[in-house]
Amino acid sequence: MSSDWPELPGATPIDPSGLKIESIRTRNQLCVAEAENVRKATVKYFAARPSEKTAPFSYCWLLRVHEEMFGDVWEWAGQLRTRELNIGAPWQQLGEQLGGLCLDIAAWVERADLLLEQAVTIHHRGVQIHPFENGNGRWARFLANVWLWRHGKSPIEWPEAELGQEASEIRNNYIAAVIEADEHNGQPLTELHQKYWPDA
Repeated sequence: MSSDWPELPGATPIDPSGLKIESIRTRNQLCVAEAENVRKATVKYFAARPSEKTAPFSYCWLLRVHEEMFGDVWEWAGQLRTRELNIGAPWQQLGEQLGGLCLDIAAWVERADLLLEQAVTIHHRGVQIHPFENGNGRWARFLANVWLWRHGKSPIEWPEAELGQEASEIRNNYIAAVIEADEHNGQPLTELHQKYWPDA
């Protein structure tokens, strides 16, 4: 791996071959381009409250959100990966598992006292499935925030810049909480959401 693309613990290694922008040569340049792309998606979904029609949490919509977040930068944005990564479900099961998440969401009873729990589940399951080549964590956090916002609650104010830094305490705590959730202990991840949630 080139020193321009250093690996971060707990993150998917970057394969720059799918980049649309030839001038991007380093991780820092990539972060800037991705942040601008994500900003556009954020304006679309958070400038006004989305509805069930504009944010239906359907299978196709989940893919489209990833494309909206990263499609200016990556050729594969919004497309399920076709290879194994260091984390995530086997690539052959991605469609089934993502479809299962959509069915679970559709079956939820919309109760205000369960919205945070539901958001944590969307977030964790999205990261656990890891359906895309990259950007899975940001996509999963984005989905959880759209869910909260659609139901009248404030989004989680994640410190995204710190989450992208190798040596940050929040990144270490975040990865540890996700791993705990993988082992069926969702409390640490729920507490992290509460820490950064204005409505807590």
